Amino acid sequence: MRTVIIGNSGSGKTWLAKRLASKRAAPVVHLDDIFWLEGGFDAKRDPAEAAAMIRARRAGTQWIAEGVYGKLAEQFLLSALSLVWLDIPGDTCQRRLRARGSESKAHMARAQSEQGLRELIEWAGSYGTRQDSSGRAAHRALFESFNGQRVKLGSESEVLAYLEAA
Repeated sequence: MRTVIIGNSGSGKTWLAKRLASKRAAPVVHLDDIFWLEGGFDAKRDPAEAAAMIRARRAGTQWIAEGVYGKLAEQFLLSALSLVWLDIPGDTCQRRLRARGSESKAHMARAQSEQGLRELIEWAGSYGTRQDSSGRAAHRALFESFNGQRVKLGSESEVLAYLEAA
């Protein structure tokens, strides 16, 4: 299994990746760990260092890479067999982020301030209009150009059905 999972913040990428990983005994690669330096969300990693980290993880025979960063996901797609796009409605993503609160990145042992959480919720709300590599249009372009197995999931029930079938 060499799978990339993309989608908005709060779409369930990490949740799905962890469950797929437990079924397939594949390691999960969090793109947040590659994009940001350790300890928080205030210092980005040097792009050359990030590229080296991606090459090293991509060399594995099995992995699941998950994240919102389209430019990083694109590098994983060079070796991926499948791409899952969680195109979950924005209000659902924002609701999930609010429910998780400032603990939203606890799975990564990273601190997120209340101000950082507010900014993340606002940023997630702009998914449909953002014109960067982490926006919906960029994710759609990655999805449409990928030649391997592609799965687009647009609701919680579709995600659960996909996981059940995996």
